[in-house]
Amino acid sequence: MSSFQVLSAQEKEEDNTFGGWEFIEATYNFKKAPLFATVYFEHDNYQYQRLECWYLRTMVGWKITDWLKADVAYDFMQEPGFITHRAVFDLQGTLKQGNLKVSVRERYIHTWSPEIHEQSNVLRSRLKVQYSIPNTKFSPYLAAEVFTWGTQWKKTRHYVACTYDFTDFMQLEWYYLYYAFNGKPAEHVLGIGLNFDF
Repeated sequence: MSSFQVLSAQEKEEDNTFGGWEFIEATYNFKKAPLFATVYFEHDNYQYQRLECWYLRTMVGWKITDWLKADVAYDFMQEPGFITHRAVFDLQGTLKQGNLKVSVRERYIHTWSPEIHEQSNVLRSRLKVQYSIPNTKFSPYLAAEVFTWGTQWKKTRHYVACTYDFTDFMQLEWYYLYYAFNGKPAEHVLGIGLNFDF
């Protein structure tokens, strides 16, 4: 086999520009207090063949007002060859007018991977605009999320998505994600999952 063929095979094997994310989320809303608890599991892959990562998030939150909530979470993440831990802090405001809903979320994440001796911080700012189509169970949305730390831009996510309400507590969600990075090729991601809200 020629060196060109070997190089071509390696490049094809390491192609990370397309993948899929599958997830499930369950939220319990406490009846006697403005609190909620969430468990979230996500599996990410490249080319539907190679593991990017999987992670489990456990979260507790507080509904400060009808339009503002805060939460704190811990992520246990398995990446190829090592484990990563993340502390996650969110503050989100949501405004509704008729069938239109607009939300802004600020998320701070501290990440540490003891096995490879790495730590990092990131601030994730997200804008999401969603519209519930009258007389249907469909709610399409657009979202953009910017990852920064200090003055450095790290990456950006752009979502085109939709949800479908099977019942009052069970929802299907799917999206296309364009994932732009600082210093490496963009990725295209197809996501699908189920949301439960009790």
